[in-house]
Amino acid sequence: MDGRILKRVLLVITVTGLCAGLTAKFSSLPELAQWAWGLGAAPVLASLAISILRDLSAGRMGVDAIAFLSMAGALALGESLAGVIIAIMYAGGNLLEDFAVGRAERDLKALIDRAPRLAHRKNGDAIEDAPIEAIAVGDAILVRAGEIVPIDGLITSPGALLDEAALTGEPIPVTRFTGEAASSGTINAGEAFEMRASATAGESTYAGIVRMVSAAQAAKAPFMRMADRYALMLLPITLALAAAAWWFSQDPIRALAVLVAATPCPLILAAPAAFIGGTSLAARRGILIKGGGPLEILARVHTVLFDKTGTLTVGGARLVSIETAPGVSPDEALRLAASLEQASHHVLAATIVSTARGKDLALSAPEDVREVLGTGLTGLVEGRRIAVGALSLVRSDERMEEWARRAAQRASWRSALTVFVAADGKMIAVLLFADELRRETPRAIRGLRSVGVERIVMVTGDRAEPAETIGAALDLDAVLSERVPSDKVDAVVAERRMALTLMVGDGINDAPALAAANVGMAMGARGASASSEAADAVLLVDRLDRVAEAVAIGKRTRAIALQSIVAGMTMSGLTMVAAAFGYVTPVAGALIQEAIDVAVILNALRALSPIRAFDAPTMSESAANVLREEHERLEKSLARLQEIVDALDICKAQAATALISEADEIVATQIVKHEREDEETVYPRVSGFLKDTHGLSAMSRAHREILHQARLLARLTQGLRLQDLETYLIRDAQHIVESIVSLVHIHNAQEEDIYEHAAAQFASAPGLPRAGAKLGGTRAPSAFERALAAPRVKRRSAVMAGALIALAVIAGGGAFWGWRHGRLPLQSREESSSAVVATIHARETTPITAETSGVIGAVYCKRGEAVRAGQPCARIEARGLQDELARQELALRQRIAEAERARAEAGQAKAAADRMARGGARKQKALSAARRAYERAQARALSEDAAMTTAEAAINATKATLKTAELVSPIDGTIVGRAVDVGKMVRAGEPSFLVASDIGVVKIEAQVDAAFAATHRLGDAIAFRVDDIPGQLFHGKLTQMSQEPAAGGADEMSVVLRASNEDGLLQPGSSIRIRFEQSGTGL
Repeated sequence: MDGRILKRVLLVITVTGLCAGLTAKFSSLPELAQWAWGLGAAPVLASLAISILRDLSAGRMGVDAIAFLSMAGALALGESLAGVIIAIMYAGGNLLEDFAVGRAERDLKALIDRAPRLAHRKNGDAIEDAPIEAIAVGDAILVRAGEIVPIDGLITSPGALLDEAALTGEPIPVTRFTGEAASSGTINAGEAFEMRASATAGESTYAGIVRMVSAAQAAKAPFMRMADRYALMLLPITLALAAAAWWFSQDPIRALAVLVAATPCPLILAAPAAFIGGTSLAARRGILIKGGGPLEILARVHTVLFDKTGTLTVGGARLVSIETAPGVSPDEALRLAASLEQASHHVLAATIVSTARGKDLALSAPEDVREVLGTGLTGLVEGRRIAVGALSLVRSDERMEEWARRAAQRASWRSALTVFVAADGKMIAVLLFADELRRETPRAIRGLRSVGVERIVMVTGDRAEPAETIGAALDLDAVLSERVPSDKVDAVVAERRMALTLMVGDGINDAPALAAANVGMAMGARGASASSEAADAVLLVDRLDRVAEAVAIGKRTRAIALQSIVAGMTMSGLTMVAAAFGYVTPVAGALIQEAIDVAVILNALRALSPIRAFDAPTMSESAANVLREEHERLEKSLARLQEIVDALDICKAQAATALISEADEIVATQIVKHEREDEETVYPRVSGFLKDTHGLSAMSRAHREILHQARLLARLTQGLRLQDLETYLIRDAQHIVESIVSLVHIHNAQEEDIYEHAAAQFASAPGLPRAGAKLGGTRAPSAFERALAAPRVKRRSAVMAGALIALAVIAGGGAFWGWRHGRLPLQSREESSSAVVATIHARETTPITAETSGVIGAVYCKRGEAVRAGQPCARIEARGLQDELARQELALRQRIAEAERARAEAGQAKAAADRMARGGARKQKALSAARRAYERAQARALSEDAAMTTAEAAINATKATLKTAELVSPIDGTIVGRAVDVGKMVRAGEPSFLVASDIGVVKIEAQVDAAFAATHRLGDAIAFRVDDIPGQLFHGKLTQMSQEPAAGGADEMSVVLRASNEDGLLQPGSSIRIRFEQSGTGL
């Protein structure tokens, strides 16, 4: 039997035994109660004994021994009620653990359940469904709307809208364009699109995730083993305390109470539930942690090491510079290259095309396009032969002109990738591509600081200068550059010797370092890659800020597990001490321990709830637009500064002086001005709405560095005007300007990230200036401040309007309730001093009658119950008719057999007569005899058929009589009267039930005194209360009043009220005591 089913069965048995024992106890059968409780606990005791023997045979000492001793002791000492409660506690605790584990594992198993099975493969003009195992790299795949992407590939359609929530946790679908990757497991949220497979089924993203999910489900955290050790420590303490309580009190019941109170269910179950909940929460957030062990280490991590390329940076290419031949415009060269690249699926093609479109360049359709694998492509654009790709493609002799050679050297210096562009056989441009910082990288660093990470280090194989620039902008503790994979391992080992370390990387070269760290975390969801296989955790979403969230989940999970363990041990210990001194009985101890179980396990389940601190708010659209426009203006200035840096390589002294002066002016009038405004006005206001100031501190330091570099440039520029220009000064100016460009690029990303985090709180804060107000009485608010203030006003108005609406609804609802249920007329009412007896009747009723007389055998309807037309309400005892029906059915079967036998004999006689007839005149005598025999047999068969028909008719008549034995409601309504009970005789036609189709208005007959009759007239509105329904005021109208005194006495009169009964509180057919409210006003 499955383990979970067995646990459910054991719990059902124990609960049944407890209920049966309680029933016997209250029925004054104490011995039977003891037997029921003992039998209810016995199966759990046997299961527990088998589990303990299995642990002992495997060389383990099970902590279930305490539960076994307490249960067995309770049964041995006659405390069977305590024993069955312990059994319920133990079985229920295990079942609760299964519930927690099942709920937590549901998110992990969902990844496997959603795994795609088929793909629509294009075969020429036809489309065929093929198993994903049969898909090869390069196959064309069609993904229809709403389908799951079956395999990893590159999009070949113009675009695709993908829902990546299953992998990344992001609820908003994202748009992917031609040449971008589509991962298996994502959902096509738009129109059908085509893609080309880039991996086999076994190497795809989803296959790797499934493999890692299986590993995650099989792992066990060291912290969980620590919980087991705590439980083992509790065993000798418990036995010692129980023995001491028995020794000093000479009462074995006290020892039993100690054992019952010490049952370690919360200790054993809380830690697994918490850690499984933590891994489940991480999986929902796109963080696959391979078991509880890495999660527990994440909770205590001290140092985080990052790879740069693909981790802190996007790992992709961004067009950073366009070097052109003399006389060629950079925009024209980009336009020609982008026009041709529209026909390519190369990863750089999308970057070139998107950059051109971002500059609003008019692209032309290419013709006669030819792509050379691994080299580039050529084609006609506006009648010109354009080539884009490697140097060997644009120049067969691979010779470069001087300007192109300098561009290639700068690309090497920057670790940039070069793409050459030629027109009509002549090289016209060199495109430089470089990596860029992830947008969320600053937020990720701040997040790690906020969750308690003390040291953050970047380990990269890149050159020192660009690495140091990034490290300074991100405020990292150390930057280790120019490190090969073996050097990265050495760096990780060195950091690990000092403290627990987390290594984050993405490439194959990061796999050794990931394996060397205490916890390795891989970027991306490609489980087949070496980095993902070597890592202890994998970010299924390509967002670096989830690293901090993983650490936060680990810390909270460990804290919750520790809380549950300490709380469980503390409460159990206090209960044990109280039991040892005789203040807690075994039954009370069992109940207390049951409450402790539920409390600590429910506390452990808190690990499943999300961490709100990582739910980033969304910036208002207007504020985002203002900020984006400011940064776009800065980007144009930065692009010009980069052009100046590139031009300083080849220009002469006089031109260099002009270019450096221009750069100084741009920096002073635009860059410095923007940064000072941020530092003086925006940051002080934003700081009040952030939980910490780590991010703003780093940004302020970046401001200082930018201003420092600006001052250096200004001094250098001033010096150029006073003395002759020297080459080293040009190089110094070039380095300063490039540093400023890099710093501002990173700083802009930080600004956008900070504002996105604070914008929602900023916009709703009461301390912000209104649109158009003066700041400090001297300055009008900036466009960004106005954009933030406007949503505040709108949001405040919306909140106030919502609050007023809610208040109006609540007040209106309360007023209506008071008017409906407890309203008083304008004049005061005085409750009468005495109550009168009244009977409630429905206005119109329909009887349910029996069609035949007999004794009621069963009653199905009770007064006040709603019934439907045709619903049986009672049945007349019909055992005699049923016996008669059985006898008739037996007789019918006999008649059928006789009829079949007679027909067979008639057939045989007819066959004999026919043979005689064919014999001629010699057999006339025999022929006559045969014919007479046939006639007799035929007559007998007809007689048997007639008898069978008669028997069938008798059976049908009996069944019809049986059917009339049911008393059936003729209408839909409510039973308001019942005159029958089981065993009572009823006669045909007599009413047995009364059904009312509408009880919304009822008649109330009451006996009143003469004073009431003297002060009321027919048609008066009457208000009254019912003793059995306190706090409710009913309303009616006086419709009848007797002219003669009632039979009860000369001072009493009979009256009839018609009362509203919309709530159904007044049940027709019942007697009530009512009190009239006196009033001089009507209703």
